[in-house]
Amino acid sequence: MVTRKQEHRHRGFGILRLATQARRAASIVISRSLQRPPKYLPVLLLFVTERCNLRCRMCGLEERRRLNTTAGELTTQEYKELLGSAARLGTSFVSISGGEALLRNDIADIVRYADEMGMAPHLCTNGLLLTEERIITLRDAGVAAISISMDSYEAALHDLLRGENNFRKTEEALHLLRRTAPQIQVGINYLITRQNFRHLDQMVDYAEGLGVHQLKFAPIHTNLLHREKPQESFQELLFREEELPELEEALNRLKVRCKRTRLITTSAAFHDGIVPFFRNREHFRCYAGYAVCAIGPQGQVAPCCDMDSRFSVKDRPLHEIWRDPNFHKLRLQVHQCSVPCWDTTNTELSLRLHPPSVLRNIRTFWKDFRFYTGRRALESNNTKEE
Repeated sequence: MVTRKQEHRHRGFGILRLATQARRAASIVISRSLQRPPKYLPVLLLFVTERCNLRCRMCGLEERRRLNTTAGELTTQEYKELLGSAARLGTSFVSISGGEALLRNDIADIVRYADEMGMAPHLCTNGLLLTEERIITLRDAGVAAISISMDSYEAALHDLLRGENNFRKTEEALHLLRRTAPQIQVGINYLITRQNFRHLDQMVDYAEGLGVHQLKFAPIHTNLLHREKPQESFQELLFREEELPELEEALNRLKVRCKRTRLITTSAAFHDGIVPFFRNREHFRCYAGYAVCAIGPQGQVAPCCDMDSRFSVKDRPLHEIWRDPNFHKLRLQVHQCSVPCWDTTNTELSLRLHPPSVLRNIRTFWKDFRFYTGRRALESNNTKEE
C-alpha cells in the first residue's frame, strides 16, 4: 500500500523535476567537455552483491574470488550513509543490481531509504526470487522500476544462457509482478547473442503481450561484469565476422518494429552501433565518471564498473570522493579508454547526452524518464544538494 507520506511526496512536480534533470544534464555535458569535476552525480549504480542464484553462460561473476560470500559487503547502515551522501550530489536515479540483488534481505530497506532521499530506485534482477509478498514489500518501499533478464520468447534459447528450466520461472515472475503491483514500471533486458538474434523483432511482440513497459536490447560483451570469464567457455555465444551482415539485417527489422511499439526501448543510434562494436570500430564520448558512478559490493567507488579503484565509501563519504582531485585523475582515464563497450547504461546514456542528439530525442528522453522514475516518483522533487 502507498503511504500518505509517499503520496504527498509524489505530487505535482513532474515537469519541474524533468526541467531540473535537463539543467543538470547540461552541467554534466559542459563538465565533460572541459574535463573538470562535475557538480552533480545524476545516476548511481549500486552492485550490492556478487552472490547469485544462477550460473549464466557468459557471466564473469562466477570467476570472482568472493562469490557466494557476504564478507565485506556494505551493511544496511552503510548504504543509508552512502545514499545520504549521494543526495548531497543531487543524485536522482539509483540502479540496484548484483549478482542477484534479491539475495540481500535488506533490499527493501535500501530501496526505501533511496526513495526517502528523493531518488528513484530501479532494481535489476533475474526475477526468480520474486514472490507476491516480496513484490508488495518492494512496492511499498517505493521501488520505481524493476528490470528482469530474459533472452528469448523461446524457452530453449533463454535456458541456454540462463540455465535449464528458468524460462518459465522468469515468465511467471513477470506475470506476477504485473498482476501484483501494476504501478511498478517493468522492463525486460535482452542479451543479443549469435543464438538468439534472428527473431529480435518478434521479441517485441512477445513483450507487448506480457504487458511490460520497457524492452532493452544489448549485445553480448566480454568486459564489464564479464571481464573475468574465459572467452573459450562461452565462445559459441560470440558472433563470427561472416554472421554480422545477417545480424545487421535483424537489427534493421528490429528498428522498424520498435518505431511501431508502445514499449520504451533502446534507441536507433544504439542499434546502429552494435555491428560496428563487434568490429571494434565504434567509439563514443563516454560519460562514465561524469553522469554515472559505480559502487561495488564492498564499497569501492569507480567511474565505471570496468575500472579498478582504491577509493571506498568505507573510508570517506561519496560526496568527498566525487570531488577529490585524485578521483578526478581516475575519471580522466575515461577520456583515453579504448576498451570496446556498448551497454545500455554508459553507452546509451552517453549517446543521449551527445549534444546534437538531445533535441531529436526529447520524446524518447521523456519516456525513459517516466520509466526510471515510475509514475509515483515522477511527481517527486525532493533531492538535496549541498
